[in-house]
Amino acid sequence: MKCSEWCSKASASFRRFTEDRLFSRLLPVVFLLVLVCVFSIATGGRFTSAQSMKVIVQQALIVATVSTGACFIFATNNVNLAMGATTVLTAVLSGMAYNATNSVVVMVVVALLLGSVIMTVSALLSTLLRVRVMFVTIVMMSLLSAVQESILGGSTISLPYEMITMLTDMNFSYIAFGSFFIGCVILFHFTDVGRSLRFIGTNSTCAEQTGISRNKYMLIAFITAGVGCGIAALLAIVRAASIGSKTLSSLNMDCMLALVLGGMSIFGGSKSFAFAGVVGAVTVCVLNQGLLMVGVSSSIIQGIRGILFLILVCTAQTRPKGLPAPEG
Repeated sequence: MKCSEWCSKASASFRRFTEDRLFSRLLPVVFLLVLVCVFSIATGGRFTSAQSMKVIVQQALIVATVSTGACFIFATNNVNLAMGATTVLTAVLSGMAYNATNSVVVMVVVALLLGSVIMTVSALLSTLLRVRVMFVTIVMMSLLSAVQESILGGSTISLPYEMITMLTDMNFSYIAFGSFFIGCVILFHFTDVGRSLRFIGTNSTCAEQTGISRNKYMLIAFITAGVGCGIAALLAIVRAASIGSKTLSSLNMDCMLALVLGGMSIFGGSKSFAFAGVVGAVTVCVLNQGLLMVGVSSSIIQGIRGILFLILVCTAQTRPKGLPAPEG
């Protein structure tokens, strides 16, 4: 057998292996475990201390919430670049709502409604004007950031310590994230909504010809993502007790990297799954915390994350074949 023929067959075999559904879901978990082991050895065990793990979990909750909601949009072969800006502006206005009313209920309602409304507007602009989601969300990202800056200026919105303590003691962050995640898993993997979204990502023309309304399911995807942004805004408030111009500044990049590290195909479609956001979010936060603990500067960390993202995207340029299976 000639060398070129052997290489061709080996490449085809490797491609079939990497496109296997089980492989794509197990590899991110293996990579996460390897990272934990490497950083634990490099830091003499300090990385796996209780305090370090607590920091990672607190950071991962916010990224995982946004990323889990973003899975619904990602599954349709679209990218939303305004997730971070939506979350931050929602946190700002929710914090202001609490300070004006002293009501946690009002703060929660404002966060959920505002996140959903912003995402609904983005969905309608994309579907009604027939403009790709990426271009619409680039404009929305700039617009939302400008609104945030005009509201905050150079100031910071602080929340009462008593309210933050109360929500922390009742494990609000874990309950909110857990409820949202379970709801997303059920919606994405056990209903026609998830299957339709994956079908649209695989072949939108074929999906529409079989009676699936792209506009309808895109709206559902964006509203779900908006609820995730609202919950993430509340988690950010509980974690930091204040919202400033630098709050969650890297959230958008964290979410994009989390989805790719979690095993989501950049094309969406049949290989999409709701667990990717959580696995990827933990991986991103492990990577950030580990590099900081071994003495890498924050600017270099940003560069490493960017390079890693490019490598992952470039190695996943082959669109997966096949329609989504009923079990997700």
